[in-house]
Amino acid sequence: MPLAASVESSRPPLHLSHQAATAPEQPISRLMAEALRNPELISLAAGFVDERTLPCKLVAETVERLMQDPVAGRSALQYGLTEGDAVLRRQIAERYFAADHATHADAMVLSTGSNQLLHLISDCLLEPGDVVICAAPTYFVYLAMLRDLGVTAISVAGDVEGMLPADLDATLTRLTDTGRRDRVKVLYLVPYFDNPAATTMSVARRREILEVLERHDASGPPIALLADNAYRDLRYDGEDLPCFVDCGADPTRTLETGTFSKNLSPGIRVGWGVLPEPLRGAVLRRKSVIDFGSPQFNQAIVRELLVGGDLDQHLREVLLPSYRSKRDAMVAACERWLRPIAGVAFDVPEGGMYVWLRLPETLNASPGSSLWDTCVQHGVLYVPGEYCFASEGAPVQANTMRLSFGVQEETRITRGIELLAEAVRAQLG
Repeated sequence: MPLAASVESSRPPLHLSHQAATAPEQPISRLMAEALRNPELISLAAGFVDERTLPCKLVAETVERLMQDPVAGRSALQYGLTEGDAVLRRQIAERYFAADHATHADAMVLSTGSNQLLHLISDCLLEPGDVVICAAPTYFVYLAMLRDLGVTAISVAGDVEGMLPADLDATLTRLTDTGRRDRVKVLYLVPYFDNPAATTMSVARRREILEVLERHDASGPPIALLADNAYRDLRYDGEDLPCFVDCGADPTRTLETGTFSKNLSPGIRVGWGVLPEPLRGAVLRRKSVIDFGSPQFNQAIVRELLVGGDLDQHLREVLLPSYRSKRDAMVAACERWLRPIAGVAFDVPEGGMYVWLRLPETLNASPGSSLWDTCVQHGVLYVPGEYCFASEGAPVQANTMRLSFGVQEETRITRGIELLAEAVRAQLG
């Protein structure tokens, strides 16, 4: 027997930290494994972008132009500032904020995708046992991140415009009455084309949410408003809406974040966040011991695409038409195959990548349920809606599912919805 094998078999395995040993498996890992085991499945689950829209030629031209300039090329290949490229930060501030561009640029941190920034923010603001309030439903990856940090998520019911202000008010009042208000540290919202429900908060709804926060401000420590604007550029109908800060949110307690993963490329992975002090300083200190700053090369690519207007052209000519067509195909298929089933409901999203489907209350769409197994047998995959609800607060709706139109072609989207409807009808008898 080789010495290495002998040593390996005679020694105990490495001891993991408590956090690593108790970390739950991400639901998305289970869904990806299911798709890999069944390559013929039509996956309406993955929130991946459409590969046909990825700007290979545009990025290649940008990189070539960048590398032909010795100064710019060497700068892109070198370490950069922990907070990120200054010109790119200014470009982002001018793109997404109505005013105070220099102030927002100075308060901005660039990250390796938005999830890294969400984790850094949560790590710097939250202690085990703290509370984050979120919508019901909400981004399930962030819920898993909070569980990993030992933080309690409490969900608040919503409607077609997102979180209900009256329910938020009632939740904060109940937490005050039960002595838990001091542990509430963050209100997490996805105000544009929410993942998973695809809802968008009107300006009036945003201001109502801010009024509720202001009323409860005196009853405990300040609550940070964390606005995850990942899908803002993916609008197919209507006009763009101002972010929370431009709606009057207190900039000392408001965190505006975004990413170029959905509107450009998840492979480039550039995220951003405008953060108040002292949070910004804490995030930079944590980030400096993790990676010294996100890749300068990736930031240079995004910077060049913004400065030259190429990103807007790509959105206008390629990405938005493609996703609008896919959205229309999914909605049309849902209208044809699912709407006629009694108890089935969905709303038409103005943007984003998802349709939120509500089934008859008698049906359970949980993983491992009869409906789940039937869908897999029929050849279609979805994200169970129960993943998107916190364990406390608004009740979990196990009769829901998130459907993504990001990856599949229109014909497969249509076929996938038809197979899903067949499975639902089979369950209803």
